[in-house]
Amino acid sequence: MGVDLTKFEVVKSSLEALFKEVNLDKPNRRFVFNDGKHSSELVFTREFIDDITVDRLKAYMEKNIVPQLKANPGKRVSVSTGWIGVSEKDSS
Repeated sequence: MGVDLTKFEVVKSSLEALFKEVNLDKPNRRFVFNDGKHSSELVFTREFIDDITVDRLKAYMEKNIVPQLKANPGKRVSVSTGWIGVSEKDSS
């Protein structure tokens, strides 16, 4: 059974409201986007994406993830159940 694609659409629409060139690497649950100056990444663990409901994901994007993305341009923001990490992007 695959990931509920509605969840990817929720994330993508949240990102598109604030960033440009939002692209999804679906197999890796990774979004790549930019703010006009910096390219950033948002990555989800499988457990997080599988376990969260669509409604909770919408709220979590707004209250937790988007503020981290805005505060860390040009970085990778990784999201798992119970934590959000910020790191340098890989060059790959």
